[in-house]
Amino acid sequence: MRSASRFLWPTALLLILWWALRGSEFEASRLIEGLQRARDYFTQMFPPDLSELPKAWKALVVTLQMAIVGTFVGAAAALPMSFLAARTSALPSWFSATVKTGLNVLRAIPPLIYAVLFVYMVGLGPFPGALGIAVGSFVMLAKLFAEALEGVHPAPIEAVKAVGGSPAQVFVYGMIPQAMPSFLSHTLYAWELNIGAATILGIVGAGGIGFELVARINYFQWHKVATYVLVLVAMVLAADAASYRIRKRLT
Repeated sequence: MRSASRFLWPTALLLILWWALRGSEFEASRLIEGLQRARDYFTQMFPPDLSELPKAWKALVVTLQMAIVGTFVGAAAALPMSFLAARTSALPSWFSATVKTGLNVLRAIPPLIYAVLFVYMVGLGPFPGALGIAVGSFVMLAKLFAEALEGVHPAPIEAVKAVGGSPAQVFVYGMIPQAMPSFLSHTLYAWELNIGAATILGIVGAGGIGFELVARINYFQWHKVATYVLVLVAMVLAADAASYRIRKRLT
């Protein structure tokens, strides 16, 4: 029986892979042709047009601002919601399970969809992008914060309950002090991800460096595209290094 299962599982995985390759129309020959075209594009991108640096820097600052605002608003909203979703809170288990289910439903919707909705609601610019990032951060951080709260030591929680503490007091005095390092680490990680998200949201008119990059691509201004790409890479590397150092100190 075991020998049969050893044969069936690899066979099933290979069949699933074959089915997925067919459905995605994966063709190695097309990929090779695409790489050749990509080489032509990269050739056209160099040397970068450095006269575009002031505009790229301005767009970069807007992208960072979108990421900061979206992360801060999302984290602030996720903090109380995480208490409602945590099993270790003083709330009924069915209530926490319901909150978690609602968060999972919201998490199934990509931030890009939220950004499109906010662009329709409030118009073009960085504001809808920041709102889209805020919603995405809220959903992700509420789940991560709840998991951090579920991992805290129960002794301080029981001590607060023993003196008649309310659910809010249990959260503030028994749970937050223990989970705060994880909260900060998760928030920094979300900010790091949101820098990339803010760039992508520019595609739908949410402002920032992504919006400017797409505009240059649409006009085939490849030398200017190279400038924006280099600035974007530098920003991501700097944000990653800064976030890593801060998170290392917190843990």
